[in-house]
Amino acid sequence: MRYFDCHADTLTEITRPGEDLEKNTCDLDLERVEKFADPYTQIFAIWRDRKKMDEEEPEEEFLRLYRRAVDLLEKADRKIIWCRSAQDMEEAHRSGKAAAFLSLEDVSAAGRYAGQISSLGFRFAMLTWNYENRYACGASADQRKGLTEEGKELAKHLIDQGIVLDISHLSDQGAEDLMTLTDAPIIASHSNVRSVCSHPRNLPESLIRELIRRRGLIGMNFFAPFVGENPQVEDLLRHMDAILNMGGEDVLALGGDLDGCDGMFPGGMTGVESVPVLRERMERGGFGAELIEKIFSENAENFIRRNVFQQTGGRNV
Repeated sequence: MRYFDCHADTLTEITRPGEDLEKNTCDLDLERVEKFADPYTQIFAIWRDRKKMDEEEPEEEFLRLYRRAVDLLEKADRKIIWCRSAQDMEEAHRSGKAAAFLSLEDVSAAGRYAGQISSLGFRFAMLTWNYENRYACGASADQRKGLTEEGKELAKHLIDQGIVLDISHLSDQGAEDLMTLTDAPIIASHSNVRSVCSHPRNLPESLIRELIRRRGLIGMNFFAPFVGENPQVEDLLRHMDAILNMGGEDVLALGGDLDGCDGMFPGGMTGVESVPVLRERMERGGFGAELIEKIFSENAENFIRRNVFQQTGGRNV
């Protein structure tokens, strides 16, 4: 099956000696994925809890995380290619390899490099994580606080550099500020539907409809507290149905948050090896073959083709 996942923390969670991207004890490795997926595309996040970093000079830890992530990708290059563009993704697939894109989860972690992440090969970014920082406020902190003036300037700069901004961790007001600031395509890489499960990290209807209007992406998150109370795999389908009922057939995708779930998955799931289980439940639940292909890969691949290019710059904001 074709498989595209919009968010995984695996590159920053592989820490045990001898483990790598090909085989590890995390939620995701290439050995497990290749048993069911061809071709496979993954947006890998580089992330660290900002409160645990040096407040004065976070750059050194950011560079360490970045270099380690790049090293993990390069050591697995017989199976996966680090991509900067839609063309790179297509070439990886043609050569029988998986495709990987990099996202920065909380740009404040990059310190003085925040405005330069495009040149480092990132193609996606979140202005914040769960907390408030100099640029914006996280959804888990205060939904009423939006982008700062510095955050607005950085957002404009990143968009102009070809970075696709991701609102999954952004407060409601911050997301609304961003939507007012630019009409560029925006994604929510790993967020579910708040009307189905009332959690601040899930999206309200207004933002879902705006992402649909912009032809963005909404990746379904496997983290159990975002799915429901004591959820089963089938409960993920309720979130999908809610988006489909709003007209979101062409923006719905998967964003499992693998290695960001702390092992808390809906009943019936354990990690990337459970993705075929989700597909089977979708088939059983009445999702047709064409719709399943859209959710599992086509919508995200088409978004990449429309919006992610090798040559950056010049986008209007």
